[in-house]
Amino acid sequence: MQLPEYTDGILHLYKVKNDLSCDYPQEVLEDTGLDIWYREISVFDKLRYEFDQGGKEITMKIRIPRYKGVDSTCVCVIEDRQHLVFNAAHVLDKDGFLETELTLTKPEREMEL
Repeated sequence: MQLPEYTDGILHLYKVKNDLSCDYPQEVLEDTGLDIWYREISVFDKLRYEFDQGGKEITMKIRIPRYKGVDSTCVCVIEDRQHLVFNAAHVLDKDGFLETELTLTKPEREMEL
């Protein structure tokens, strides 16, 4: 049995919120204050192809320690680039440790931090 290692980098987590203080609602990023270490995993050609057919570009697939506060309304900033959380799956690794697997896509537009 081996403990999972999250040594590929750190992501900073933001939540997408609707700002209703203007004449029309705007999506803005709300800083959660969380920095989370991650481990990058492989994106297989079949999955990349399926996303390409749907007009989405997968940028990364990563695993983080189990965190149920991340969902498809989140944006991860990794190395000054924004990645939209397309999917968050809560899984067990091969040794039974709880992890969250994130599929990250290129956002349609970058939002102001």
